[in-house]
Amino acid sequence: MVRWIARWNYTKGLRGRFRLLQQLRLQHLKPVIGLLKGLTDPTAGLSMGQTAEELAFEFGISREQMDAYSARSHLRAQQGYEQQAFDEVVPLVAPDGTLFRRDDGIRSDSTPERLSKLRAVFDRPWGNITAGNSSQVSDGAALLILASEKAVRQHQLKPIAKIVDVQWAALDPKVMGLGPVFASTPILERHQLGLNDVDLWEINEAFAAQVLACIAAWNSESWCQEHLHRPALGELDINRLNIHGGAVAIGHPVGASGARIVLHLINSLHQQQKNRGMAAICIGGGQGGAMLIERLEGAHHE
Repeated sequence: MVRWIARWNYTKGLRGRFRLLQQLRLQHLKPVIGLLKGLTDPTAGLSMGQTAEELAFEFGISREQMDAYSARSHLRAQQGYEQQAFDEVVPLVAPDGTLFRRDDGIRSDSTPERLSKLRAVFDRPWGNITAGNSSQVSDGAALLILASEKAVRQHQLKPIAKIVDVQWAALDPKVMGLGPVFASTPILERHQLGLNDVDLWEINEAFAAQVLACIAAWNSESWCQEHLHRPALGELDINRLNIHGGAVAIGHPVGASGARIVLHLINSLHQQQKNRGMAAICIGGGQGGAMLIERLEGAHHE
């Protein structure tokens, strides 16, 4: 439609415009959903939701598993707020004066049964990825202060955690959801750690199927041998993972989620009196990022 309007603006005379009117089609009026277009990989030609469908198929992840994981995310987020585990969240006031003390995406009544009634979004009608087992489209921001060791001494800062190691990884855009596996595994190898030697994990929940696929990949001997050239790492303890829910319940503000999960991981380590945590995220286009965090003993935490 944009191209048609451009031609209309440059066409002179009634005859030329009449011919142009004959080229106008109803399909020109079909809206283009900017968000979906922005979240479509240009090289693979797949939306992020379709990449999650690819992972669900590859690892045999059922709709029931996705919905159960998503309901768990909402439940854990709800419990997290009840336990004051989100003390880093700042209340916001809307232009109309409405006060938002907490994220408004958490649904305390979310159950696998309710989620099972939702229709597929990205691969109709046979797909299993729905609005209910995907991360919510949300606005958000996160702030951390990153300081060098020299700056800490010079300004007498009281750091709450230390970045031990960082890794970025590249992978096939069609399975970009496995980015956390490709990024965090080298860190584990460098520090001679197993999956469950890490006290707490934060894996951004782009899709329930994506997180479940990461867990399945680590536990698959054949997949690990083929893609990581090493034996399987085993099964990640689900009780160490996203203990206060994740993006399915809280939302995934693109560009802020990495900082959010790192910040919440640090706070959770302090609240739980744990020492070591891993934050990992998948990135559209075929990337993954991971960061190994260590809580600093005796650090002042507010």
